[in-house]
Amino acid sequence: MKRLWNSSLIFKFFLSYLAIIALLFASFYFYSEALLKDLYTSSLGARMERESRLLAKALPFQLEGAPLDVLTRSLSDELGVRITIVALDGRVLGDSAESAEGMENHAGRPEIVEALAKGSGSAIRHSTTVGYDLFYRAILQNEGSRKRIVRLAFPLADIEKRTSALGRALLMGLLTASALALLIAYVFFRHFGRRLGRLVEFSRQVAGGTIPHDFFSTTGRDEINLLERHLNEMGRRLRDHIQQIVAEKEKADSILRCMIESVLVLDPKGRVLVINEQAKRMFQVPPGRDVQGASIAELSRHPEMLAVMREALEVEFANRGYSKEVELDEGRWFSVNAVSLKDGAQEVCGSILVFHDISEIKRLEMVRSDFVANVSHELRTPLTAIRGYVETLLRTPPDDPADTRHFLAVIERNTERLSRLTEDLLTLSDLESGKLPLARRPVDIAQLAQRVLEVFWNQANAKNLELNKQIEPGLPPLLGDFDRLQQLFINLIDNAVKYTPSGGKVSLKAARIPAAPGAPLMVQLSVSDTGSGIPANDIPRLTERFYRVDKARSRELGGTGLGLAIVKHIIQAHQGKLKIESVMQKGTTVHVQLPAVQQETDHKNILFLCTGNSCRSQMAEGFARRLAVNGHRIYSAGTAPKPVHPLAVEVMKEAGIDISNQSSKGLDAVPLDSVDLLITLCGDAAETCPAVPMDARRDHWPLPDPALARGDEEHILKVFRDVRDAIRARVEGLLIALANEGS
Repeated sequence: MKRLWNSSLIFKFFLSYLAIIALLFASFYFYSEALLKDLYTSSLGARMERESRLLAKALPFQLEGAPLDVLTRSLSDELGVRITIVALDGRVLGDSAESAEGMENHAGRPEIVEALAKGSGSAIRHSTTVGYDLFYRAILQNEGSRKRIVRLAFPLADIEKRTSALGRALLMGLLTASALALLIAYVFFRHFGRRLGRLVEFSRQVAGGTIPHDFFSTTGRDEINLLERHLNEMGRRLRDHIQQIVAEKEKADSILRCMIESVLVLDPKGRVLVINEQAKRMFQVPPGRDVQGASIAELSRHPEMLAVMREALEVEFANRGYSKEVELDEGRWFSVNAVSLKDGAQEVCGSILVFHDISEIKRLEMVRSDFVANVSHELRTPLTAIRGYVETLLRTPPDDPADTRHFLAVIERNTERLSRLTEDLLTLSDLESGKLPLARRPVDIAQLAQRVLEVFWNQANAKNLELNKQIEPGLPPLLGDFDRLQQLFINLIDNAVKYTPSGGKVSLKAARIPAAPGAPLMVQLSVSDTGSGIPANDIPRLTERFYRVDKARSRELGGTGLGLAIVKHIIQAHQGKLKIESVMQKGTTVHVQLPAVQQETDHKNILFLCTGNSCRSQMAEGFARRLAVNGHRIYSAGTAPKPVHPLAVEVMKEAGIDISNQSSKGLDAVPLDSVDLLITLCGDAAETCPAVPMDARRDHWPLPDPALARGDEEHILKVFRDVRDAIRARVEGLLIALANEGS
């Protein structure tokens, strides 16, 4: 507390606050004490009036004298008040404290007079009957023609006692509030004194020549916080002015570092004043070499670049600006813009050259030029043919109708080619610009493959090609635009059919791509052919517009050169991936990875059960583990397990599945309580299917035990293969059914 009084200003503030608290305390206490007494008296009077009216109804009019005294006395004991019944002439009819017969006439009592005049009256006075002060409340009771006064009296000492108790409670509350207010004031003034001391300390340091750095922590919004913020800002401005030159240099360096353009500043003699990192990379300056002050000849020996920099130094910027494009080695193009560098006196002291790398723009211009040239060439070829035959038909029509039909057929063929080219160009343009909206929805892969292959049945039969599809069971639907996906695979199958010789094969395969947990589900569709293949150096350019490996053959087959470009953009629009593999004289495979519908799968625990667990249930487990993609848990077991049959292992290897690492198990090795689906495999008349007491869903596959087959080795192997194929078909059907249940 001693620290608070060290500040005379704070001390004066605190004394003023203390005086105000004391004055408010005294005024409020005395005013509230009188107000409490009035409020209590008013409340008591209202209650006594209500009780008077209730008593008036309980006291019979015909009673007076001693009987009425007895009745009022009993009621008075219950209510804690004095009860007096007075006639209109002032005669006392009954009283709870004294005998009515001995009491004086009450006609002159103030409360009686007021009750007779207004219907109710009250008074506080000394009672001559009981000898102490009372608070009286009287009402006029009317019951037809009969009237009387009912008066209640309450000792004034009790009122004083209760109001005094309320006054003491009020006094304690005021004292507590005042003490709390003084404590808060003390804390506030103590905090205010510390803040004032900080201001004094700041002014002392500034007066001593030291500029504090963020001396005040400004978190509030009052006037002192505003003053502190202003003082902090003043300190920052003073420091900024002192360090202005260093800050400006750092700012300029930062701008140069952040610019993607190359910036070079030269003095009038062509020496380097400033060069940023991008310019160093452009001029291929070795790391660590300081080129500050170097001449332009030391910086670059490229004749075009030297000529540009000399021109920029000699140009009169007052009359015109300087802008030029220059090509360096390896197809690098730069646009050079230059302005003059002036000092504080507005005198020219050098030149600023900004180099914009426009290599990509030039490349795109070349691509555009090539595209226009390719389109012009592609359009010119069929148009030339159409024009030639049309002119022939118009000017020198052939006499032979067969020649006329031949000319018209050529015109029709070239017209169709023009139509395909136009449609492909429009489609490609829409895909590249993003104007072609995709109607994304689940696309059934089997249906998509069937629709695509139907287009080529006749063409494949005409060329004696084998056209087939292999769709992995249980694949989720693709998420994409059905029409665009159909167009994608029609283009791929069309290429495969065109470039596969007679007797070859074209396949469309679909399989799930293993994905890490949390990764999006993808499906790979592959189009394979047995054509002549594509050279490795041509594969990266296959998706370029109008690019052809064999131009003459492509035009002969009616291709526009845009098919794979359209394929690439459709795949990109679906967030997919494209990969092309080819081996010369063996064929080409195009892999397309597309997103599938993300499905919540219903995982099942499946148990394949037979007697020995050596052949059928082992093969079923092998196929199910290979084909189940929905996270199903697969088990096999036998009631009397035997070692896995070697011929079962052999025929499963023929199907590409190794079950040699599977072991024969009994029911004790399987968590029977968690099994959702129990499948029993038995079929011979002499064989009894095992009975297992389980609540799981059950199914039965009546398959013979191949281990019981008799005959030569080829016959026994055939029995094993037949059972294997039957099991594979049933497992595929089971997994498809489970997938449909979960979708």
